[in-house]
Amino acid sequence: MNRFIQLIALLFLSNSLRADETGPPTAPFALLRNSASNSTQEGLGRIQVDRSLFVKCESDFADLRLFRVRGEEVLEWPFLVRETRPRTREIAPQEISSTIIAFDKTSEDLLLYTVELPGDSPQISKMRIHTPLRNFEKTVSVYAKKREGEWSLLIGGFLIHDREAFVDFRRTDVDFARGVYDQIRIQLEDATDEQQSDLRRVTETLGAPSGPQVTESTTVKTRNFRVDKFTFFTPKKPRLPERGIVKYPLEIISQKQVAENEGERKKETEIILETGTIPINQLALTAAGSNFSRKVRIEIPRKDDPGKWREISQDTIHRYDLAGLKEEKLSLRLPETQVEQIRLIIENGDNRPIQVESAKGNGPLVELVFLTKPNDSWQVAYHAPAAKLQKPNYDTAVLQRAEREGIARESIVMSDPRPNPDFDERAGIDLPPWFAKKWILHTLIAFVVGILIWVLYGAARKIEAVE
Repeated sequence: MNRFIQLIALLFLSNSLRADETGPPTAPFALLRNSASNSTQEGLGRIQVDRSLFVKCESDFADLRLFRVRGEEVLEWPFLVRETRPRTREIAPQEISSTIIAFDKTSEDLLLYTVELPGDSPQISKMRIHTPLRNFEKTVSVYAKKREGEWSLLIGGFLIHDREAFVDFRRTDVDFARGVYDQIRIQLEDATDEQQSDLRRVTETLGAPSGPQVTESTTVKTRNFRVDKFTFFTPKKPRLPERGIVKYPLEIISQKQVAENEGERKKETEIILETGTIPINQLALTAAGSNFSRKVRIEIPRKDDPGKWREISQDTIHRYDLAGLKEEKLSLRLPETQVEQIRLIIENGDNRPIQVESAKGNGPLVELVFLTKPNDSWQVAYHAPAAKLQKPNYDTAVLQRAEREGIARESIVMSDPRPNPDFDERAGIDLPPWFAKKWILHTLIAFVVGILIWVLYGAARKIEAVE
């Protein structure tokens, strides 16, 4: 009983002694990372959240703080957590200038145009014929060549037309195989149009016994097909996202062949990947072998029973390599998830098993965004194993406005993690509210000291009695 009272007394004394102490603001956190260099401008700074932060922090980053360091001053600094996801956009076709260098009208009523492209012309894949005429239908053939090469057919017998008399529909764009060419030859059939109009005239003479007289005549008009110019366009190109995708190598913990699953005879390959709570929405595998196609089930641990798995997605991987056929897809899409492990079940059927050699997880780019000024250094403190910290509620209105206004951003590179020399497991633990009142605290201290004196006095009396 005396030992229990002594322990309680020591706990009260230790808490009371540190009640008036002010430790460093980084004390609750076990790990630190310092900026490798100071910020150089006034604006927005960004720090990428990498694997070490994901592994040691809570999913909402409640146990992470950013500090601005100026000499001996270490000040907690507001920040935003931002996710940047890739957005793949197409680069619109670019117009390429050209010059008509030759023209001819043949006896077969063909129009031949020779067009020269600039010497540094990129790939082209489309041509537009500009004509002021309406209501026409023409057949076009397009040829191309290099400077010293022969003419080669790109597309033949392509129909261009205008249906203005019936509907507002016009097609004068010609698509062909993309390539880099120096000259283009365009051949248009039926250079001259013939438009026939029938005229019927009805005349009637009063009193004539023969009745009304009908006179019919036909008028044929010819029209030359006029071309003002030819415009060429580059093909559409997907613009690869510069930012937004982070690729993390994943460790293959185990890979085994399973002949029976849930009581059924199934030949499957079971692979467990260590993901370490990294946000992942795609897996990229490398595998041996060729000419295969396999269904893959993707599973994660259940929250109510981590020893069991639940399926979150299915996908297919394949690789074909035969004669001229070469095709490969070894990526797996899945709903974005943050778990310690992911299990893959590859269904082999009666085929040879697939051996996965390595795996990578792709996820969004996550950054800490904050205000910077020149010559400031930064420190990230994280991982509070003893304290249950709440997510900080910062005033981030200016940060959000600065992001919308496109204020210049600066990437801050952080050093490797190191242990925090000021780490205190007791720091950050919320004490009962009555500890904040000094008179109550002092009364408790006096009471505990009295108990200690009483215990020591009793122990001394026992010692005397034994002697």
